[in-house]
Amino acid sequence: MKLPFYGFMIFLCMQGLAYGQESNEIQLDSVISVINEAFDLSQQSKYGEAIKISNEVLEYAKHHKSDLLKARALNVLGISYSELGEANKSMRLFIEAKKLYEKIKDTSKIIIANNNLGVMYQTKGNDKESNVYFEKALEIAEKAKKYDSGIYPAFNIGYNLIYEKGDFEQGIQYLDRTLRLVEKVNDLKVERIKADTYEALGYAHHKIKNKEKSFLYYEKALQLSEADGYLESLQRIYENRARLYAEDKEFEKANELLYKLIKVNDSIKKVTNFEQVKKIEAEYFVKENKNKLKLIESEKASQEAVIAKSKIYNLILIVFSCILLLNVYWIFKKNKQLRLAKEKAESLSKVKSDFYSEISHELRTPLYAVIELTGLLLREEVSIKHKEYLESLKFSGNHLLSLINNVLELNKVESGKMKIQLLDFDLKNLLSNIIDSLEYALRNSNNTINLKYDNDIPNLLVGDSLKLSQIFINLISNAIKFTNNGHIEIVVNQISETDKEVRIYFKVSDNGLGISKEKQAKIFEEFYQEHAKTKKSYNGTGLGLSIVKRILTAMDSDIGIESEEQKGASFFFELTFEKRSKSNEPVVLYSSQLEAIKGSHILVVDDNKINQLVTKKVLDSLEMKSKTVDSGTKAIEAVKNEKFDCILMDLHMPELDGYETTRLIREFNKEVPIVALTAASTDEVEAKIRACDMDGYVLKPFITTEFVQVMNNAIHRDL
Repeated sequence: MKLPFYGFMIFLCMQGLAYGQESNEIQLDSVISVINEAFDLSQQSKYGEAIKISNEVLEYAKHHKSDLLKARALNVLGISYSELGEANKSMRLFIEAKKLYEKIKDTSKIIIANNNLGVMYQTKGNDKESNVYFEKALEIAEKAKKYDSGIYPAFNIGYNLIYEKGDFEQGIQYLDRTLRLVEKVNDLKVERIKADTYEALGYAHHKIKNKEKSFLYYEKALQLSEADGYLESLQRIYENRARLYAEDKEFEKANELLYKLIKVNDSIKKVTNFEQVKKIEAEYFVKENKNKLKLIESEKASQEAVIAKSKIYNLILIVFSCILLLNVYWIFKKNKQLRLAKEKAESLSKVKSDFYSEISHELRTPLYAVIELTGLLLREEVSIKHKEYLESLKFSGNHLLSLINNVLELNKVESGKMKIQLLDFDLKNLLSNIIDSLEYALRNSNNTINLKYDNDIPNLLVGDSLKLSQIFINLISNAIKFTNNGHIEIVVNQISETDKEVRIYFKVSDNGLGISKEKQAKIFEEFYQEHAKTKKSYNGTGLGLSIVKRILTAMDSDIGIESEEQKGASFFFELTFEKRSKSNEPVVLYSSQLEAIKGSHILVVDDNKINQLVTKKVLDSLEMKSKTVDSGTKAIEAVKNEKFDCILMDLHMPELDGYETTRLIREFNKEVPIVALTAASTDEVEAKIRACDMDGYVLKPFITTEFVQVMNNAIHRDL
């Protein structure tokens, strides 16, 4: 019904010239609305109808010598023939339209004409020439602030960058620019280009591994295209998305989209067949009636040929789909087997991780009692003989703790859970404490040790002090182990310093057994022991140097070695640390921290009687009062009835564990500080203690200075 109506409108316009200038303007507006409708039809893939209406408007424009109407009609004809595959004809029409727009100085249409020519060169594969026209169109649009006219060239530049050059980052910038221009225009006529923009953004974001954004943009493109029936847009969306799914080996999703693509292709073929017929009808619309019969026969033959070709294409597509389905089925079976194997491996990994976690807790708990009670006894007056026994016991406890830490660190590396934690620490104090802790081993092996420390190094650094301690404990312990009646030297020198960072060189040297050149690469392998089979026993786990290397790798460093047999060994490495941001803030000394918490009233919550005794003795030695309870329920009652300066909360308890007990206490008391006292790995507890509003944690067995610091920070957290 529309075509006769358009023809009638143009006829009325042609007949109404005699009614004066005002009437002419009304008629011109009416014809412009007709050509606008023809443009809309071309955007809906109804090219035959668009061609017929445009030819009628072209005849009207020639008769009335209207360059504007003539240019508009030529532009719509160019678009329609371009979509029907007649590139040369379309190119001629666009060039002619561009000349007319330049003649009448219509800036918006000059922009469109340049963009259309760019599209034609793009169709011919001449991306360089096409971008010249697109850039020119965009430049004119920006100067003239013609936002609606700048949409298409911006999109086309982005499209070229993404699909032809693979420049996804630059392409995304142009596509984002396209969307901003679309939002400024707020016109329903640009909905299709909006859909195409979303599709291209989805493809580009997928290529740069931003799959979440990619999926979001594809969903938007689908909604617009399906709602407005943009078949070509749907075709591109399904085809590109299926290809991306196939690249990601998500073949089931790819297969679903291929089925949708087949349906869309069928619809496009039907529309194309229909539009081919309409195009032929439109091209010969102005011919004399004597050619009509011949025209109909030609149309019929053309239609049958197109339909036959369509059947062949569909048959090929079906065969291809069947082959793809078979491949997908085979890959699906293989993926299922791999998935089962992966699930089994993950299950075993979880069992292993749970085992390490449990064994960590079970081993650290009795070690807490051994090490802390030994330390307390050593502070008392004991005989020289008993003191030697106690020192031996404490050394054995610390040695066992070091072995446990090595095994747990190895598990973290294998499971990918090793993290670098940045904390403020005093490097010189850290090294001095480590040397002091190994005093018994040094005395037992009749070794001396010397620390050469560069005093230009800032007092406070930011880094993972726990892992640095583990590195030096392993290196110094190794040096002591393979050196007797000898000397060990630790060198710490500053290499460079900036406003924010300092780079430091570390070396641990001994004059012990040494390592042969051919064996030096092997000593960093797990469980390798260089001197395990010599006359003297040097047995160990073979994990120390392996853990050191892995930790340094995680810190973006590496360890070097210089050694000769019977001439000792030197291990060296470099690390970069941040300088503390408040470098002028004075260091809070242990004595002042201890003084600040003396006399505090502490509630100890622990179901283990030995742990209660040990913790209470430690608090007594620090001149703090304490009360002990053995369950979460009793802890809650105690907090309701008494005032405490801090609660030391065990996390592993029957019935109510430490986390749940803390949550229940926080319901009625948010002020009292609660510190977790745990033997579990810190990686496990950190997130949980933050979630239930605890004020810190202490890992058993602990270093007294660290314990005092955590307690001081918790008790005086508001100061």
